[in-house]
Amino acid sequence: MSADSLQPGMLNHVALPTADPQRGARFYCDVLGFEEMPRPAFPFRGSWLLRRETGVMIHLIHDETGRALRPPQAINPRGPHVALFVPDYDAAIHGLRGFGIAFVERVLPDYGFRQVFFHDPDGNVIELGEWPAPAAMFPANSSLPKSAASRTEP
Repeated sequence: MSADSLQPGMLNHVALPTADPQRGARFYCDVLGFEEMPRPAFPFRGSWLLRRETGVMIHLIHDETGRALRPPQAINPRGPHVALFVPDYDAAIHGLRGFGIAFVERVLPDYGFRQVFFHDPDGNVIELGEWPAPAAMFPANSSLPKSAASRTEP
């Protein structure tokens, strides 16, 4: 970290596009336990969602082009996505199955933590994982595992 860096604080929210803010809000509330919050009188449709227990906020913003976003054929874990911690990974998998949501599972190389990726109704990719808090996963003065440090990707 440079002495000249801006020093931002915690992440405040993630904004995601949606073709239908009400449909998106129902999904995030019903499937992931968010609550819909009051939202300023913006000149466009949207929804503000909050998980009070964690302080995580998602802002759904209406896609003003009018194009309905469609999930790609396959869930792409390497593309843009929102990642959320789950305290009980097995219960999360059971819940996704109960909601009839298609998903792909992965194991984080070198660490062994399980991850699951799925689409919201607009095709945004959501990841749920069982990793520890960042401070526990990356203690001060830690380095990458040898196998990760020697690996290169194109």
